[in-house]
Amino acid sequence: MSKKSSSDNLKSHSRPSGQHRQRQVRGGFTLVEMIVSVALVLMMMVLFAEIFQIASSSITAQRGISENDQRARMLTTLIQADLNKRTFQNLIPFDPTEKPFATKLSDYRDRQGYLLISENDPNNDTDDLIQFTVNANITSKLLDTTPYYGKATELGGNMLTHPNQPETDDAKISPDGTSISPYAEVCYFMRGGNLYRRTMLIRKPLDLETTNSSQPQTAGGQEFFDPANSLYSGNFWNDFDFSVYRSGTPTAYANFHDISSLDNTTLEKPTFSLGRTRYRFGFNHATGLPREFVDDADGAGQFIGRFTHQETSDPDFLYPQAPSTAGGSNPMNPSSSSLVFNRYTNVVSQYQSGSRRSEDLVLSNVVSFDIKLFDDAAGRFVDIGSSVASDYQTSATPAYQNNNPVSAYQTNMYDTWHIEYDLDNADGDNDHATGQESPPFRPVDGAGNPKPLKAVQITIRYIDETSQKLRQMTIVHPLRNLLAD
Repeated sequence: MSKKSSSDNLKSHSRPSGQHRQRQVRGGFTLVEMIVSVALVLMMMVLFAEIFQIASSSITAQRGISENDQRARMLTTLIQADLNKRTFQNLIPFDPTEKPFATKLSDYRDRQGYLLISENDPNNDTDDLIQFTVNANITSKLLDTTPYYGKATELGGNMLTHPNQPETDDAKISPDGTSISPYAEVCYFMRGGNLYRRTMLIRKPLDLETTNSSQPQTAGGQEFFDPANSLYSGNFWNDFDFSVYRSGTPTAYANFHDISSLDNTTLEKPTFSLGRTRYRFGFNHATGLPREFVDDADGAGQFIGRFTHQETSDPDFLYPQAPSTAGGSNPMNPSSSSLVFNRYTNVVSQYQSGSRRSEDLVLSNVVSFDIKLFDDAAGRFVDIGSSVASDYQTSATPAYQNNNPVSAYQTNMYDTWHIEYDLDNADGDNDHATGQESPPFRPVDGAGNPKPLKAVQITIRYIDETSQKLRQMTIVHPLRNLLAD
């Protein structure tokens, strides 16, 4: 009995031990299970990575769209602010018949400077342009009186010795390369998918005892820009962002506009009112006609609007202080220059080396820039010269035209004009007092009373860089006379 019990005990002890070892082996992972587990983990990681990437892309896209919308809102605000600050508030173009009633500037304080809209082809939304004078001190609609800023280069080597110069107009005692003025010429135009805003200050010299002229002068009274004094030899629109006209004898040079140039009622000679087109930026100072097109290498006219900062800062441009040294002496004169437009760079080839590239760029990836005027007779916004226009269908001044290669589009320009302006000198007397032209458009009502331009509609279409979608902003701006409100 004892032996049997011992044997049974041995068996009973050995059986649980074997079962334990069997359970340990069964509790591990097989190779297949490990592979499946790793594959599942990897799939989950890839899934999470894709979800994170989609979320990140969505956030980036939304941020990009938001930033582009912000740029669009800023541009809208900028254009509206400029239009509210325009010096020509009561948009009734001047006519020679008003001359007997022009007695003093204060009678026409709401019709100073000018406003120009160039349409060109009514069916093309890439060749429109708007240019006008502004006054930052007009606060009827916008209380902000921030002046306009532009580049200025120190003259004479010491601005404290020679305080009558643009560099001192901001009242800073050390040169900083900039100047300010409440007055300016502003121009918006599109070229090569870019929308540009060119600003040219109208000089308001610092009120100093030694400042008795708007033309920059040395302490001894010599004009810096008169070539006879040999005091300046730079490229003017590389060094200065100022509105100037080309005048002087025996050699013409850059003369600065000031607040008196906004007066459209001064009849004495000589007058350099900006109402007279020959004294504006972008116009041929010899003929008073604007240059808006340059031929490409194939001889086809391409719309440039106005010369950009990049082009006017090229070392060969030089005009209006001196004759250009490339492509003809006067780049504003289409008939005496041989400029070529590069369709790949969208820059005039002769002036592509300017250092101030994109300084006037306000929006890129632009598809169209369309300006329409409210036509009171048609009861709708229209393109100048279009078939649906009534008040603004046919220009009354055929002599006033740009250099559009299609002659039918050359006179599609609205201009506020000047009270006494003989543009073409058809009578040959070189006297503004006779042979004056009427403005291109001056609509009147049934009683013969002139109708002011009431509103403009500006539509800008551009490609959103992030979403690659076409977006549009439309500005309908009432041109109320804020000085009369």
